[in-house]
Amino acid sequence: MSPPYENLAFQRKVTDALTAVERILAIEKKPLIAGDVDHTYGAKYELVNSVSNVAIIAYMNTLEKLGLDVGVLNAIDCDTPTTLCFDASTTCKFLEKKIVDVPLDTSCNETIETKSTGILGNTKTKRTSKVVQHIEEWHYKVETSWCVSIYSAADVAQKKVLKLRIGSTTLITQSKEMPLPKHKDHGPIELSLTWLMQQIDKTPQLTSNFRVNVEESTTKTPRRNTATQNAVDFADSMKVWCDSVSKFMSNKLESDISRRHNPAIPIEPKDKNSYLRNSFNLGKKIFNPVLPLMEDGEEDAQNDNGADIEHKSVLKLQSSSSEGYILSPRDITKLLNEHVRSMTTALATIKETFPPDTDDNIVANSEAYLSLCTAHLSNLCSNFLDSMAYVENLMETQLYNAIGKRITPDDLETFVKFHNARLLSPMPQPFSHAVRRPEHTPVGLVSIESSDKDHKCIHTHTRVVANAMLNMPLNAATMLELTGKQYLHGWLNHRFEKHHKDYKLVARARQFSAYILVVGTMTGPNSIEPLDAIIIQNKDEVMIPLLLNELPTAKEFKDAIKSLSPEQQSFARAYRSMQLQSSVFGCVVVQIKPQLEVLLGLPQNALDKEMKLTQDLMELFTEYQVPSDLLSYDGRSEGVALEDKLDNVRKNVKAVIDVIGGEKKKQMELAKARTDMAIEQKIQNMGENDAVEESVACFAHGGVPAASARRMRAAPMMMAMQSRSMAMDVSPLMSSASAESRSRLKQARAVTGRVSSARYSAKPDVRQLQQQQQQQQQRQTRIDSVRDFKGRTDLSSDIGTSMTKSDGVDFTLLPQLLDAAVEKTDEASALRSTIIKTGQSWLRNRQDNLLSGLNLKSLGADELKQETNKAKDLLDALSRSGSLAIESSELHVIVAVTHCFEKDIIGTIIQDNVNPIQKIEASTLLFASAIHGVDARELIKDESELNRLEGENPLLLKDSESIDEEDEFARLASC
Repeated sequence: MSPPYENLAFQRKVTDALTAVERILAIEKKPLIAGDVDHTYGAKYELVNSVSNVAIIAYMNTLEKLGLDVGVLNAIDCDTPTTLCFDASTTCKFLEKKIVDVPLDTSCNETIETKSTGILGNTKTKRTSKVVQHIEEWHYKVETSWCVSIYSAADVAQKKVLKLRIGSTTLITQSKEMPLPKHKDHGPIELSLTWLMQQIDKTPQLTSNFRVNVEESTTKTPRRNTATQNAVDFADSMKVWCDSVSKFMSNKLESDISRRHNPAIPIEPKDKNSYLRNSFNLGKKIFNPVLPLMEDGEEDAQNDNGADIEHKSVLKLQSSSSEGYILSPRDITKLLNEHVRSMTTALATIKETFPPDTDDNIVANSEAYLSLCTAHLSNLCSNFLDSMAYVENLMETQLYNAIGKRITPDDLETFVKFHNARLLSPMPQPFSHAVRRPEHTPVGLVSIESSDKDHKCIHTHTRVVANAMLNMPLNAATMLELTGKQYLHGWLNHRFEKHHKDYKLVARARQFSAYILVVGTMTGPNSIEPLDAIIIQNKDEVMIPLLLNELPTAKEFKDAIKSLSPEQQSFARAYRSMQLQSSVFGCVVVQIKPQLEVLLGLPQNALDKEMKLTQDLMELFTEYQVPSDLLSYDGRSEGVALEDKLDNVRKNVKAVIDVIGGEKKKQMELAKARTDMAIEQKIQNMGENDAVEESVACFAHGGVPAASARRMRAAPMMMAMQSRSMAMDVSPLMSSASAESRSRLKQARAVTGRVSSARYSAKPDVRQLQQQQQQQQQRQTRIDSVRDFKGRTDLSSDIGTSMTKSDGVDFTLLPQLLDAAVEKTDEASALRSTIIKTGQSWLRNRQDNLLSGLNLKSLGADELKQETNKAKDLLDALSRSGSLAIESSELHVIVAVTHCFEKDIIGTIIQDNVNPIQKIEASTLLFASAIHGVDARELIKDESELNRLEGENPLLLKDSESIDEEDEFARLASC
């Protein structure tokens, strides 16, 4: 794969090449990089055509140097796949073993004295001897061969050899081990030339004929179309081929063999640099004509007059009509001729610099020749790839200059909200609903917000549905009936590429206010399955994470099951139908005070200012499950004043609280009596048994033992510690014992002062006392449950009544109807039905008391279960176990779909040439029409906007009188 495009580096490369371009053209006008010339959008297509044709001719000019000349080209059938292949092999053969004497740096001096009887006497001679080392050398003959060939189709045996070279050298090592394998094949490294051959027109002469078909349906932009993409793919594969060949020549052929050459007496090379590296450096001096250049159209027309220039390339540039911004064929021919001249000069330099091709050279003229050609081909491919990326980057830069900023999904979302407010009636509303009664201050707020730092509310298409009874099961025996208002919300979410945004359901309550929030899934026309519930009260702020699970689009589903069996397709359709039905998210809000008034038989607004009474009632219902019959108003007369009714309810509440307090007091006294009895029993046992034994031991030794004395001094302290520990374990109400108990404890200490400390260390069985206390509370709870059950009415008739159907919207059908409607439009591949679920970990901001601040706490699975049970207990009490309908409720049904774009927002606009606003407009009209149950034409405010949208979306906004196949929309509108 090619490296990522770097715009600044490529622009600097083109700017440096412009100096050579001006010298080559030798004219008054100055070609510029395309971004510095004012041009039209169509000129970008001409620029891509021009750069691609220049690249094709430059490719062929280089391949001609490797042997792919005109004769070979004419013999190739362009309709047959053509492959360029590089093969290489290496053999290693043992020659001989030699012993080499290597002199060392050390030497040995020896003095020899010769005796003489002559006049001069004895003579001394000094001799210096050098130390040498005998080293074994192992000589091998390494032979390499490589060839570049071309063949058609799969006929490898009939391949045409373009270039061949066989070389050898002697490799010397100081080890007996073979330095290289006896025989090894490298490759083959193949490159498909089919696309390149298809771009050559052989009649009447060899010319390049690349051109983008702007009329083709797959053509999106000058860069994003079939023709350009094929050219980019070929350049990418050719670059990989060239780099692979160059890597073999430099690494395997030269460095790998020279690295293993280790003679006993090394010979310093004349040129320490790599031969092939020098050829790579020569390749940089070859002029690269693949440049995205433009010039002014008027100047081009004035200077294009003149005789044609003889071309020196293998291919001739095909003349074409352009808009005048592209370099003329005459100027392009001059650049291509300079390319041929500079490449010929570089190859001639190689012949003069490198050794000739002989059998005793591995790296010679041919290796440098091949390395230079492949390195230059790689540079041509890089320039072409960067030029195509530059054209696309130029459009992005121009868009940035036009808008003044880089567009983000949040920016587009802001614009869509503004645009929908001007376009639609009714327009989408923020999902932020106050929990309130008419003409009353809100008690709280429920909203869906983003989880980022902005906390923006989502906007939904909202429809008020005619009141209908909603059934909500609390358990297997209790079915609630909610007769409050119902709202249908359509949430159209947008997603670009993998950019997911997190959302949360936020519920807030005001001080001294409370309501119940239930979240679940719609399971039928008038039923909801509650999954979680929580009581929101006293400045609570609960944040519930929402998980958005996108389903496959209608088109993706249809394509996926196309090749399945009928049984498998039937199963897939049934399961998708279940998925679509389960994608309807429901949120129920139940106000507590109004329902308490109905439950207790109080007039409307009676509990508005009764804060303490309301809190006491909620505590009795949630903590003790007290039947509502014990608390409601007892009177039957209708002329009783409001204050008298409230006093009656307060009296009932106080009576129940007193009963609960009395029961608590009795349980505490019972526990205290049992504790005192246990203490007294322990003391008596210790006094009767241990006192006699201690006294006998004391008199037997004539006094009081030291250990007993210490125990006597420690006994009172240990008794005090046991008393405190026992009091803390039993109950806070038993922190101090009675006066009588304390008196008995003092007497016990006096009597048993000589009892061993080991006996005093035994504590009363407090755990047993706690278990007894818990058993007592469980018995009381079962008694309350029995009383509650006796106060209920017969549930069978109520459940049957609550399950009867009433007029309203079947919310579970909306995703299926919308899926069928989307399949008929162009948005079938973009709109995905989305399932909304709540996360497992909630967050709650709660103020423990009026003097403390808010404390953020996470609610896990166990905490959520406890909160859900509390909320269901309160709902059970408010509805008298399902026998009393709940009027002060609201149902918010949310149907969500996501418009998905495959790329990010810039990629969608620049690469796919798609206007996301136009696509979102069509999705919005389709979705809003389904939510409101009206024709899409009726949702558009302005007549001029309607005329514009009719041209862009004729199928969606076709006149309803002319539509014969709108059965799904008719069913939807009937809802």
